Amino acid sequence: MIGSVLDKYEVMQKIGEGGMATVYRGRHAALSRDVAIKVLHPHLSSSERNRERFAREARAIAQLDHDNILKIFDYSGIENDECYIVTELVEGATLQALIAEQGKLPSELVLLIALQLVSALGYAHSLGIVHRDLKPENVMVRRDGAVKLMDFGIARFLDEVNLTMTGALVGSPAYMSPEQALERPVDPRSDLFSLGTLLFQAVSGQLPFSGSNPSLILRNIIEGNRPELLEVCPEANGGLADLIERLLQVEQKDRPTDCAAVLPLVQAALDGVEIDPRDPAWSVGAWLLDPAGHGERLKAHLREVLLRQGRERLAANEHLSALRAFNRLLSIDEENAEVLHLVQSMHTIGAVEPQPRQPLPWVAGAVALLVGAGLAYLLWPAPPRGLSGAEAVAESPIESPLPIDDPGEDLGEDPTGTPPEADPSTPTPSPAPVEAKASKTTPGKAPSPRPTSAPNPGEPGARPTSPGRITVVVPGSWGNIWVDDKLLGRTGEVGAMEVSPGRHTLRVENDLSLAWERPFEIAPGEQLDFSPPLLPKPALALLPPGLDPACAVILDGAHRGLVSALSEGITIRDPRTAHAVRLTCPDGVERGARLEPVRPGSVFTMPLR
Repeated sequence: MIGSVLDKYEVMQKIGEGGMATVYRGRHAALSRDVAIKVLHPHLSSSERNRERFAREARAIAQLDHDNILKIFDYSGIENDECYIVTELVEGATLQALIAEQGKLPSELVLLIALQLVSALGYAHSLGIVHRDLKPENVMVRRDGAVKLMDFGIARFLDEVNLTMTGALVGSPAYMSPEQALERPVDPRSDLFSLGTLLFQAVSGQLPFSGSNPSLILRNIIEGNRPELLEVCPEANGGLADLIERLLQVEQKDRPTDCAAVLPLVQAALDGVEIDPRDPAWSVGAWLLDPAGHGERLKAHLREVLLRQGRERLAANEHLSALRAFNRLLSIDEENAEVLHLVQSMHTIGAVEPQPRQPLPWVAGAVALLVGAGLAYLLWPAPPRGLSGAEAVAESPIESPLPIDDPGEDLGEDPTGTPPEADPSTPTPSPAPVEAKASKTTPGKAPSPRPTSAPNPGEPGARPTSPGRITVVVPGSWGNIWVDDKLLGRTGEVGAMEVSPGRHTLRVENDLSLAWERPFEIAPGEQLDFSPPLLPKPALALLPPGLDPACAVILDGAHRGLVSALSEGITIRDPRTAHAVRLTCPDGVERGARLEPVRPGSVFTMPLR
């Protein structure tokens, strides 16, 4: 095909090929403009029915006009022998190629890329278009740092022609959402799940869901079998890790509602390390020009910021927040003198037993253990309600990743700030060892050094195995604590809880919050501290009857769809804050309302005027 002419486009060079199409560099004969020509494979374009469907998709996607979405210039039409689309030519590399070249990308760079991707997705979603095939191969990074999302609507076309994984979708299973894997209806939250997979891979260099074949990969996606980001990439930005955790929830209802809810989380993760996305020194383009130099500047910046933040949080008694800053700092700078001195001073006081001297490579892991043990044990505030010693757990003013305007009303806490009293008739059973899911490292928990393995209690002369202990604090709220489906008590009313060595599942919840659940593994005598951020249950806003089905609903400036498609209402992910809703109708009439904060989990009708 090279050297031939497709209508008014000269085919100059083959630049790529996938399971769906071959891509050529071309030139508009009259305008002398270089373009990309994507020619569909014959098995896709041979059917007239398929051509008609693809024509509808090409016309719809051609309407997308966004700086971060690849622009479509032309379409071959149904009658042409070759079925192709003509797009802008992006001089750069795919995100997949950058990950392959670098191994993994710096967290803050990934956040800057995420800002552009979320903006593109949000724009398309506002027009009712779901990508369905978001993956690094479909993301181009131009030489100046601009991110371009490609192949909008193509995956939808492929779905319609009933292709299987053995056809054009090869390579995509690892990025599918659980509902896609189960062939259930998809919505914008499906793209957000795929975005979480993409971000996980970009920052860690590996996929969250793995398997030796597509079936195993899809099974792991459906069941949520994956490590947490900080387990495989401890140097990752904590805000980014929290965001990915929310995006990769198996249930659609547990993910952010839309891109409008994701953008502030991305921005907050950058703000947390004092990086301004508008500063050209930190831009994606600056990184592309000099990855090594950019990386060194970023490390120097993080050393300064994380150390200062850690010291400030310690001074404010925000121990777990300080621990998170120190752990990340030590993962990127294992010989940081000031943090090592702090840990050595704690160690000298006698918070933990002396450890044997070992070679330098163990420093990062050992220091993290010492920080956890020292900060959690020595610097913990005074026990509440008369509890003493190891049986007490203090309420620490830890920052929540989302603002809590009124913890008492929103998350089930008494307005006075005192957690509700537990029912005295409810027993607090002793935990028993059970079989649990694969363990994961919990972000923000403070691990203690694992003791050497104890002898088997059944062996002659062996002593009984000592239990481990866990403490749970919910920042700004309270929660019931369950281990392996056994209720152990309520935060603020129980201190350190004994747990038998082995694998367990911890669940923390209250009536107005989404349940927080994590598997964990504990060794004999080990102390683990958890600080789960409980997110409020979403509210459901119903549209009043009698509205024109063709009216568009806009929430907080983001299009949520037509009235005809919102019969089940609009999910309000953060019911604790006020929201603005507006309806625009074909006859030019507009209606609006202010949605005041409501009780999490409530259902209400919008007061449209």
